[in-house]
Amino acid sequence: MSLVGAIKDYNNLDLPEDTLPGKGPLGVQLVAKIHFKIINPDGTVAREWDEPSHSLNENFAAIIYDLWFQANFTWVDVYGYKVYPSGGQITTFTINAPAGNSTYGIVVGSGSPASGTNLATVSNLYLPIPNGTSAGQLQYEAVTVQSGPTLSGTTTSFVFYRNFINSSGGTVTVSEIGIIAYITAPTLEETLPSGTTQTASSDYVLISYDVPSTAITVQNGQTLQITYTFSVTT
Repeated sequence: MSLVGAIKDYNNLDLPEDTLPGKGPLGVQLVAKIHFKIINPDGTVAREWDEPSHSLNENFAAIIYDLWFQANFTWVDVYGYKVYPSGGQITTFTINAPAGNSTYGIVVGSGSPASGTNLATVSNLYLPIPNGTSAGQLQYEAVTVQSGPTLSGTTTSFVFYRNFINSSGGTVTVSEIGIIAYITAPTLEETLPSGTTQTASSDYVLISYDVPSTAITVQNGQTLQITYTFSVTT
């Protein structure tokens, strides 16, 4: 993912993505990576791998815009409501969810988008996996910061993760991953799908959505650990 879009007429060349041959990346780069780890009940690692994240979505951009410019740009929350902060004032914008809370933070689901869906417009998981120990559920541990912003050369990175424990007695399949932010504000103006308007002081908004390359099977007793690394290179 990049903060700079594809350049289509640089010295009369049609260049792919954000790279100029021989000169490296152009502009500021914002990159997200997801590390998956499946841990057995005895603590051994059954499998681990990395995948690029294509996650930050339209909602994320809208909220950042509102924060930076105290604007009233609308986003879509997990309920399908169109929302904006009155006067552009946002008090809390956090993904630091505690254990047992599957409402926000890193969240997982077993649904999938229809073919051709623009993932930047997805506003909630298609089939969220709730917290619990019943069939089809996972136990959500707290979102944990592994390392705060760390500078290496011209790249600043931070890392956070969440564990999902399968105590359901059966297999649970994860096919979608999101980051939901908890937002509070003095006044949030909401428009429901019916057209009815109302106000609120808090909301939940999906700011990131990813579909893993293959569905992830978590056996009973195993733990799925999902780690995000966000990096900004200047």
